Amino acid sequence: MKKILWIYPTHLENKKYFSKIKEKFNPIKINFVNSSKIKEIYKEVKTSTALINCPTKIFNKKFLSNAKKLEWVHSGGAGVEPLLFDRFIKSKIILTNGKIIQGPEVADHAIALILYFNRNLGFFLGKKKKTFKRPIELLNKKCGIIGAGGIGLNLAEKLKSFGVKIRIFDDEMVPMLSFIDEYYDSTEILSNIKDLDYLICAAPVTKYTKGLINKKFLNKMKRGSILINVSRGKIINTKDLVNGQLFKKFKGVGLDVTDPEPLPQSNILKSAENVLITNHSAGLSDKNRSRSYHLIEINIKRYILNRPLLNIVDKKRGF
Repeated sequence: MKKILWIYPTHLENKKYFSKIKEKFNPIKINFVNSSKIKEIYKEVKTSTALINCPTKIFNKKFLSNAKKLEWVHSGGAGVEPLLFDRFIKSKIILTNGKIIQGPEVADHAIALILYFNRNLGFFLGKKKKTFKRPIELLNKKCGIIGAGGIGLNLAEKLKSFGVKIRIFDDEMVPMLSFIDEYYDSTEILSNIKDLDYLICAAPVTKYTKGLINKKFLNKMKRGSILINVSRGKIINTKDLVNGQLFKKFKGVGLDVTDPEPLPQSNILKSAENVLITNHSAGLSDKNRSRSYHLIEINIKRYILNRPLLNIVDKKRGF
């Protein structure tokens, strides 16, 4: 008998919605438990076959050993690396996540960061820019995007409408879309970044992407270009970016994510004139929660019908 445990934080408590979900999927039992009630979560997970939005701080080897009936785990975010410990990876439990559906708002955020530097908006905010430099335009600029998932493809489509030439880097073949001008896999990335005006990181962190943007990578990038990271902080080697003040070669460095996160107040990037840090806010929007709930509801229905779930994560690859 299928039984679903759905964990929620206090600020997202919505009894009307919870009742609607229970009624919609009756007779399947769905228990909603506040994330602060750890003992109740441990009790309920013993007999649950599916787990939705479990806090990463409690999802560990001990927790998993208590959840012997689990068949499916869903994480609302796109990044799943905190969940991927050895025992879970080797288990037969299916993992799904919120990839793809975060594309629109994160792409918007990355473009906003680019435009902040392009149009010298820091000068008008009176916080960092001491001198006003002539703005630059997007038309005919070259942009590299690392990762062609939901975020990367949204970025490519939107930037193409500005007249930007799009270069995609990904380890999967990507569709031959009109808004993608060039495609390279990760083995070719270092040979194809030196002429880019912008580089945007939109990839998950894996054993291949962790520390990808290091000293060697940064040195190959064009002076005066713009570097943006809206995916995972560990993809950029922060020490390499800071050491020798390599960040100063860029017109701008836009970081929605950092490593560590948050950066210590003493880190030079916090006060650098050409760096903007937005504290992991790219995934927020007026629509992101409704899309997240919609995905969960679709997958509950598919789970009940024994159909393949959407957004399945390859636990060994990490995305």
